[in-house]
Amino acid sequence: MATTDQKTALHSRLIAQLRNENQQILGQMQMLQDQLNQVASRPRSPTEMLDAVKGRRIESVLSGDVLFDSTMDGKTGNPVTIQVSQDGPFVITHYPMVLWYPTAPSTTTNLRRWRPVTTFPLPDQVVDEDIIDLLYTIVDGGAQRNFQNNPRGPMFSRPDALQPLPMPTLFAPNATIQFYPIFNKITWNSATPPTQGNLHVDFPGYRIVNL
Repeated sequence: MATTDQKTALHSRLIAQLRNENQQILGQMQMLQDQLNQVASRPRSPTEMLDAVKGRRIESVLSGDVLFDSTMDGKTGNPVTIQVSQDGPFVITHYPMVLWYPTAPSTTTNLRRWRPVTTFPLPDQVVDEDIIDLLYTIVDGGAQRNFQNNPRGPMFSRPDALQPLPMPTLFAPNATIQFYPIFNKITWNSATPPTQGNLHVDFPGYRIVNL
């Protein structure tokens, strides 16, 4: 049977062990708190900022059209103006898809057939007549600012290949997106060439709406 001194010594050892374990637990808790503080204080990535916007994500495409004719050769055309819904912001995820088709005269060779907006080679077909070559700028109408100072080249998505943006771009509710086409070259050379065309612009992305 343990003596009083032995019991006292055992009790002291248990208390010391508990104190040591308690100090270790407190140290681990402090380390975790420091890590949490670092995470909370660091800058959020653009993806995290988009994810933080509350609402349901719904796949969508913003679309618009504008008419043009051959007198726009070498000039900046009228903008394609698209209004974002007041129900919530819109996030553009891919480069715009831009195509056109002849609308006049009614006898034109390629009436209402989709045509490319660049002579850059297409992968599976050859389109060698009634082609336009575009530069373009995008303007955030709500902020009254260009996305960049100079027009950009033929950086487009295609119906068979959507090209993701380096960074998704959010537009606020009721924002006005303006696509300004610059007709670098218009080549209407079919058997019966068009006199007018319709430029169609799609911005692929998604809407964020309240549940």
